[in-house]
Amino acid sequence: MSVLIRDRFTCQMVGCGRIEPDTSQLVADHKIQHHGDEALFWDENNLQCLCKGCHDKLKQKEERAQARW
Repeated sequence: MSVLIRDRFTCQMVGCGRIEPDTSQLVADHKIQHHGDEALFWDENNLQCLCKGCHDKLKQKEERAQARW
């Protein structure tokens, strides 16, 4: 919740910027995949607010593309 408040309930995905007061439609997303690293998992500087649409579509697509390399 602190990440959503810090980011003012606004999606941080470039080109989106959606303000969403319904927190069930927001995700505290890891900027850098943590791969089990607890310090990176809990690091609030590694978290950003994304709307569910951007997280479930765009961010997941980016992560799948990175996994192929």
